[in-house]
Amino acid sequence: MIKTIDLTRTFRTDEVETTALNKVNLVVNKGEFVAVMGPSGCGKSTLLNIVGLIDNLSEGQYFFNGHDVSRLREGQRTDMRKGNIGFVFQSFNLIDELNVFENVELPLVYMRVRESERKKGSKLFWKE
Repeated sequence: MIKTIDLTRTFRTDEVETTALNKVNLVVNKGEFVAVMGPSGCGKSTLLNIVGLIDNLSEGQYFFNGHDVSRLREGQRTDMRKGNIGFVFQSFNLIDELNVFENVELPLVYMRVRESERKKGSKLFWKE
């Protein structure tokens, strides 16, 4: 479950302050599918980066599966993201040096899933 309360994200430089998200309230329950739509520059990517625990919010609260993740440090966000959140990037973000299976397998390596377990699913698609 995803729940945001007054989620705000502000970017600051020495001269300019830009509010990308301003008090966004959102609830996505288990099993729901949601589309995020809007014009360029309206904050879609910023919202997805926060909900995906890639970026921090500036103000407000964010609850993921009942846990307040609003103020987690980067390492804590990484730990929460592993095994809970997956991304399909528009530009694929594949590693050129790896084949398709190795690119798909990589998150499982990071999660320390044994090689025998990682390879089980591959037998459906590849003959070794």
